[in-house]
Amino acid sequence: MTVQEFWNSGISFLNLAAVYYMIQILKCVQISFVIAAFVFLLRKTLLKNRVFLKGAIWSLFLPALFVGKIKFFYENTIGAILFSWWTEICKIHVWINWVYLCGIFVYAARLFYKKRKLKKLVAGMKKREVEGTGVYVTTMPVTPLTIGIFRPKIVMPEVMVKEYSQKDLQTILLHEKTHIQLGHLLFYFLWDILRVILWLNPFLTIGTRYFREDMEEICDLVTIQRSRRKAYTYGQLLIKSMKVLQAENEDFNMFATFAGDKEYQNIRQRVIRIAQYKPYRQIAAVSTWIAAALCIAATGIWINNISYGRNIVNDAISTHGFDGENVTFYDTNDELQQMISYDGNFVYVDREAFESYLQENNAKGDIIIVFGGFYKLPGVGGLGCHCYYEFGSKEQVVRIPYENPTNDWRVKLLKML
Repeated sequence: MTVQEFWNSGISFLNLAAVYYMIQILKCVQISFVIAAFVFLLRKTLLKNRVFLKGAIWSLFLPALFVGKIKFFYENTIGAILFSWWTEICKIHVWINWVYLCGIFVYAARLFYKKRKLKKLVAGMKKREVEGTGVYVTTMPVTPLTIGIFRPKIVMPEVMVKEYSQKDLQTILLHEKTHIQLGHLLFYFLWDILRVILWLNPFLTIGTRYFREDMEEICDLVTIQRSRRKAYTYGQLLIKSMKVLQAENEDFNMFATFAGDKEYQNIRQRVIRIAQYKPYRQIAAVSTWIAAALCIAATGIWINNISYGRNIVNDAISTHGFDGENVTFYDTNDELQQMISYDGNFVYVDREAFESYLQENNAKGDIIIVFGGFYKLPGVGGLGCHCYYEFGSKEQVVRIPYENPTNDWRVKLLKML
């Protein structure tokens, strides 16, 4: 293989991989619009006052990342009508796939840069022991927050450490620790992955505010109950914190967090939710999350069962004629299965039946038999074996040797996608 041939085959493989993955991702995008409408509607209606259920409903977005290979999109008439147009566009206009992939890279790079910048900023802060907990103290007038997934770090403004009572500091630290214990930092990370991959859906970016708002509401509820303080006192602490930070800096926006997110454009709504606090049964809250996890797991298993595998064995046998310029005929049907069979080395053809079949179809030129192999998705990415049929044999069953292309490294790589 020449360098040019190797380069061309490499470009072809990358284009095929881009088309294969983008066909799946764009179907996930379409499904995510439906899920977004469902989630936004439920959290504003039936689940408006169901704090834990309202938070759990966001987990419905996770299965959306794995629906790209559901058979419904290809084997059902309605599914084909609604979703096949994306497949055709991706196959015809390969550049669209690369544009979308560039969008994923740019979006991911932007988020990574912001988080990297924040991480470096926190690393330069002084670490102090506050009420038995190591926290990073900053002179900036910022709201307390926690960053990191595997090694979470709590950040607090120096003015709070100096002026707040021991009990207030314990409550603030309990709030941040609750975020960690409930896995909210991991949830935020998974949400970022979701909106990066499915960036074409603007409702995921818009929903970031509401998602964080619901997680914050859960954290407030759990913190109030764990701290054994009254909701009124907890609300007062929240308002006091905003006032203290605003006094430290006249330009400080009391609704902005240190990470630059604008979850709470109206602090009044958060205070109202705190004022509506009612004690909850811990077993009920735990049961809600377990039920949500089981539902997502069951959904994942169900999606896997109704989806195509990584490679789909192609059992079809087809034959066509080629006169050097044009295809003289093409056919694939169950009748060929009765005339042609094959193993790992040879193709076996019932001579009399096959030649009679060719004569009936007015076949001309070279007769090519295509069989076996695999494909990634119907009409997308695959490879079959082939051989040429030659007339003149006197054997009842003609045995034709063929080369199996599945041993090629490029084919093996394609099967791994």
